Amino acid sequence: MKFRTEIKNINIPFSISHEDKLVMLGSCFTENIAKKLIRYKFDTLYNPFGIMYNPVSVSKIILNAIEGINPKAEDLIKRDDIWHHFDYHGDMSGIYPEEVIKKATLFSENLSNYLKATSVLFITIGTSIVYKRIDTGEIVANNHKFPSSFFTKTRLEISEVVNNLTAMINSLKTINPRINIVLTTSPVRHIKDGIIENQRSKAVLVLAIEKLLEIDNCYYFPSYELLIDDLRDYRFYTGDLVHPSTEAIEYIWEIFSDAFFDKKTMELICKIEKITKSLEHRPINPKSNSYKSFLSNLKKEISLFNKEYPNLKFKK
Repeated sequence: MKFRTEIKNINIPFSISHEDKLVMLGSCFTENIAKKLIRYKFDTLYNPFGIMYNPVSVSKIILNAIEGINPKAEDLIKRDDIWHHFDYHGDMSGIYPEEVIKKATLFSENLSNYLKATSVLFITIGTSIVYKRIDTGEIVANNHKFPSSFFTKTRLEISEVVNNLTAMINSLKTINPRINIVLTTSPVRHIKDGIIENQRSKAVLVLAIEKLLEIDNCYYFPSYELLIDDLRDYRFYTGDLVHPSTEAIEYIWEIFSDAFFDKKTMELICKIEKITKSLEHRPINPKSNSYKSFLSNLKKEISLFNKEYPNLKFKK
């Protein structure tokens, strides 16, 4: 007897190894998976400008990085003595405009360098509902708590999502022709817009991504369906009933691992996890002989690992 509709046979025709560079952009779910990859020592750049939810803002960040378009002082706007940029998360904001510009320029250059060398770009989009500045008509990535009178709220059409991401992908392939692009819809529920509006918003994204899969080297990972249809229970959400729980993230990570890692990479991940857990161990008595012996053995294990995998070294 079956009690769940499991998602199987995810068709990803390539594998990821520790020799690959990875870029992950988009919603907070992107960060959950990126942190896993970094834990297991994959060379991963994620959300240098902070979390982004809508596909237009993600596309703009990538295009600006490719074309070397950096922010200027007139692009910033001040509120409560803090300078903000509507294309970036609040983490990028600052007291001095020159510091915001300097940091954004540095991050954009780093993103550009990664995009030229990356094997796989992961993009997780969370909503097709966007906010446009009334004064410029531009879609913002973050409204930085400016009053609602500063924006108009609208939902993107399927064609708008497809056109924006297609233009970005075509531009990206001019600097990195062999890049693989994995698209996914965030399972995080945007219920502040309303349950029905959230479903309509997600539907736009799912249908738009279906169109984008016609582009060469574009693939889909069903993180949204894994939580909504496979797990399908509120116990797999945090207390806000919006974000996936730790158990849900672990489950999706397992499916992600099966889809993208071969046997050799999984064996290496297990070695890294064993050492990492040992490093995270906190003894009751750090002066005990047993703990000293534990540390001695751990140092030997790390030393052997560093010799075998010189590019994946653990810090002393």
